Amino acid sequence: MTDRVISRRAFLRTVGVATLGAGMGSALAACQAPAAPTGDGDEAAPAEIKELTTYWGSWTPTQDMVRSEDNPMPHDKIVDVLDAYMTEHPNVQIEWIRLPTAGGNERDWMIAQQAAGTIPHIVSEAHWNIKDDMDKNWWVELTPFLDEPNPYVSSGEPGSEKWLDQFYPLPTSETRIRGGFWNVVFGMATTFFFYNVDWFNDMGLEAPGTYSEFLAVCQAFKDEGVNAYGHWVGRVSDTDTWYRIQLGGMIMASEIEPQVNPDRSTATQDEVACAIQNGIYHAHLPQYREWMELWKRTIPYREADWPTRRGSGVDEFSRYLNKAEPIHESGTWAFPRLENDPLMDFEWDTFFAPTLTRELSAFATDPPTPAWPIGGAVGDQRAVPTRSEKDGVLDEAIDLLRFISKPSNLHTIQSEIGTVLPNIKNVPIDPRFEKPFALLTTQIGETQMFIYEDVKLDRESAEPIGLAWRSYLLDQMELDDALDTIQIAFEEFLERYSESVDLNCS
Repeated sequence: MTDRVISRRAFLRTVGVATLGAGMGSALAACQAPAAPTGDGDEAAPAEIKELTTYWGSWTPTQDMVRSEDNPMPHDKIVDVLDAYMTEHPNVQIEWIRLPTAGGNERDWMIAQQAAGTIPHIVSEAHWNIKDDMDKNWWVELTPFLDEPNPYVSSGEPGSEKWLDQFYPLPTSETRIRGGFWNVVFGMATTFFFYNVDWFNDMGLEAPGTYSEFLAVCQAFKDEGVNAYGHWVGRVSDTDTWYRIQLGGMIMASEIEPQVNPDRSTATQDEVACAIQNGIYHAHLPQYREWMELWKRTIPYREADWPTRRGSGVDEFSRYLNKAEPIHESGTWAFPRLENDPLMDFEWDTFFAPTLTRELSAFATDPPTPAWPIGGAVGDQRAVPTRSEKDGVLDEAIDLLRFISKPSNLHTIQSEIGTVLPNIKNVPIDPRFEKPFALLTTQIGETQMFIYEDVKLDRESAEPIGLAWRSYLLDQMELDDALDTIQIAFEEFLERYSESVDLNCS
């Protein structure tokens, strides 16, 4: 041990954090500052030290700050913000943890930590997962706190009267669960298609604007022996690509969606459940059948191993970077990588979800209804487990989230990473994101897509629905059998949901 003074930031950079496995208890991620010495005589006793353990998800500092192919977006600015908070609040000590793996295992880790009572006091957790936990008393409802002022915002600025006023209302409304808010969403994201401009030019092709043009472009590459359509692969209960959801939304836009979501605002679980109960939305609709048939047309243009990529360790974006596929569906979070990855040596651009027209579907509107943007307030989501109440640090957890909501603090964190748009007013917008930002703050995003099963139903129903879709796409199940399976899942969701809430479908 040396007597050299080492700053908290330097210490964190040196030792990183404790690595936690699923089911393991929390461990310290940083030095604890010693408590002030007890005073003699009439001197005041030192303030009680409050210890917050936190998990910041995508904000977690990278292992090092050296940019490389394996570390294209090094970042650690969250430490600056946490240090600033502790400087202002010397009675609060903040630890942060790093998970050994992210993505597919993160939810399992969260459930294990909640069950064991060892969950951090602030965590990264999505509202679509929290909605499945409502009967477990795991999460603090944040609505009362959002209705209070944020003390870190100047008088007259958004948030100075109600913290909620700092957040963009349209996308934030998507995150309500049973009328309240159970997490704060600091970021927004949306999806689109990246394409290799050089390759398109060599083929004499242009970015497609309609679904029929998209299929024609894919076929042109197929004729040259290239599977053009690359994409992220979700778990089977999620979706195989986001464009699948957008295509379904365009099919349902004319007749079905206005009945499911008549106020054209956020499609709630109650509205979806009532649509199923009233027979408005079901798997035997001709629109639903056509949705599955039309979507299956993309399968010949994907790599054969697409269903097995999730969890395989394959970097799905590398095929696009290595010029093995000319199109890759991704989103705003991919921009920094494309700008910084050393493999990038071609011109690239993006196109939005191609529109479904009457050329392929009689259910398409005339004029065509554009695809609604997938995403909205889905990035940088932070929640407060009820463990914070039990440990007596709820006030500190809320206060820290308000401190992060200060526009300059959020900008410090997000601008270094560059993968999401801010869902806090008065935070500068990266010029690259001005168009998707305008879309996300002026029209409904994924909530308009009531057919996003993992979000609009529940995980228990999304799993068999996803399996039925995938089995049909892979010729492992006949279409009618798949539709029967999906309808059963709809009805079982309705039964579960009706038992958990007072559903009024009048």
